[in-house]
Amino acid sequence: MGKLKNIHKSQHLSFYSLDADALAIPFYQSNVPAGFPSPAEDFMDLDLNLQAYLVQHPSATFCVRVTGDSMQNAGIFSGDVMVVDRALEPKNNTIVLAVLDGEFTVKRIQKKGSQLFLKPENETFKPIEITEEIDFKVWGVVTHIIHKV
Repeated sequence: MGKLKNIHKSQHLSFYSLDADALAIPFYQSNVPAGFPSPAEDFMDLDLNLQAYLVQHPSATFCVRVTGDSMQNAGIFSGDVMVVDRALEPKNNTIVLAVLDGEFTVKRIQKKGSQLFLKPENETFKPIEITEEIDFKVWGVVTHIIHKV
């Protein structure tokens, strides 16, 4: 698989573009059980195009490398790469890449009545209420997380 192309780096996040030409890898069509593998299912059937699998809106999608642990309970860890789609409308409880007073942050967006919050997924961090005094913009909706096991 090709490399992600670094397009911008801030204090806490690195932004990447997806290399569409290098995102097809062999794909085994049969399911893999978490137990012992079956030798009868040892064949490749087709290629998996990661661009088509991960990206719904290519011109509005980019990748960002995460720093920090405020979203660890959502399975997002420092060093992970997030796929972010700017064409999607943020909905209640979706995870978003936001700009908060000029700083990027990744949080779950939550609406409670007329209040709007950015909620971390780590109990050591507190939710942030979005008020009129805060400069707040959603940059995109996080659609996938890529991390090494």
